[in-house]
Amino acid sequence: MGNTMVKTGRRDGVRIVSAKSCADWLGLWFGARSAERGARNDTNGELPHLRWRIVDDAELADKTETGALEIAQAIPAPDAATLERLRATLAWEYPHDAATRRAAKSSVTALRREAEELGDEAEKIFQPRNARRTADQRRKAENGGRKLSAAEIGAVHHRFLQHVALENAGDGAALEAESRRLESEKIVSAEERAALDLKMLANFWNSETGRKIREKSEAVKRELPFTAEFSPAELAQITGAKAEAGLAGEFIVVQGVADLAVLLPEEIWLLDFKTDEVRENGLAEKAKIYAPQLRLYAAALAKIYSRPVANCWLHFLAARKTVDVEV
Repeated sequence: MGNTMVKTGRRDGVRIVSAKSCADWLGLWFGARSAERGARNDTNGELPHLRWRIVDDAELADKTETGALEIAQAIPAPDAATLERLRATLAWEYPHDAATRRAAKSSVTALRREAEELGDEAEKIFQPRNARRTADQRRKAENGGRKLSAAEIGAVHHRFLQHVALENAGDGAALEAESRRLESEKIVSAEERAALDLKMLANFWNSETGRKIREKSEAVKRELPFTAEFSPAELAQITGAKAEAGLAGEFIVVQGVADLAVLLPEEIWLLDFKTDEVRENGLAEKAKIYAPQLRLYAAALAKIYSRPVANCWLHFLAARKTVDVEV
């Protein structure tokens, strides 16, 4: 049928392009063949090796129900062996069902949420207590300029920490010059630069931890992406999430980004900046919440670089405090 040339008129052409399925085209073809052979109507026809009849929906429904009943009555009852094979097939269960309910790939943020930890840091409130509106910010407000949200202020501080030249990080005047450099390089906008709390940032880089890191500036990696493989049991132990049964031999690929890592020949130092607005008396609770995240970072980097993480810190920018995390 596929190679048969059919001469069509305008009406037939419209019906062809209006077809909604292959069955519509077949119906047109059968009708055309019936007409060619002089049939009284186009609902049935016959060729040397093919006979057909087109039925309407109502007749088809009746025939389908009757035919299904006839077929069901014609099927012999299965013997005992066949029934047993059928029961075994229907009762079969996939032996690794637990693995189908666990993603083979995850992120640190997703795992933290699974363990009922806090969500993505971009959702945190960040508004340093000592932040003051600069003349530039006041001017923008008077001119109708959009005020940065708390999350945006936190993000620009992270970006500044990622790109600041460490040799200029300990001095307030040098940090001001760095902020102008990053603005000229389009890393931060003028509005974002005005929102930076440079005194708060200088406080960290002049702290004991900050100075220690700057002394090893050649080994510092910032916004360091990683991908590591963990067993479900390892993840449960690190994050505190409930361990799932039936996952022996399975593994999960975890991806994340470390704010700052110092990759030394024999060990690694790891630091994560937090932009939460938190008072000093709330630091212990916040650190407890974030500790599993940092331990997971540490475990991943130790796997990747084949050396231990000797120092692990959380630094809360707004509180101006660094907290040691045990790994």
